[in-house]
Amino acid sequence: KAEKAEHRHASDHRHGTGKEEIDSDQEDLIPDNWFIRLVHCIAWVLTVALSLLSLVFIGYQLWALYVPYCIAKFKGDATYRFPEYFYRVWGHDATDLTSEHWGYLGACAAMAFMSFRYVVPQHPFQSRTTRSHLKGE
Repeated sequence: KAEKAEHRHASDHRHGTGKEEIDSDQEDLIPDNWFIRLVHCIAWVLTVALSLLSLVFIGYQLWALYVPYCIAKFKGDATYRFPEYFYRVWGHDATDLTSEHWGYLGACAAMAFMSFRYVVPQHPFQSRTTRSHLKGE
């Protein structure tokens, strides 16, 4: 009898009779315990801190490196020199910002955007009734 019911249930899914049930694992029914909430809180705080720090680094790099370089290129200033730290990393023969430099800036900006757009709004301090458990949906 149980095999027939199982077969009928599988048949309903194949033929789309509208009798589909939402299957859930037992772990989806167990509320998050304090340890999981603590880990989520720590991870969220670290994500916010590192995302803010990346914005500070982006701002500094724009101020110290990228904007002055672009202005010098636009004006045709051949006497422009990068900040000293740039030469310690890239050597004294570096004269231009390459696609690698622009790629680093773009990757950091994309990471910060994704973090502030998708991770930071899902903070662990909102009430449990207003946030949904994505795994259970």
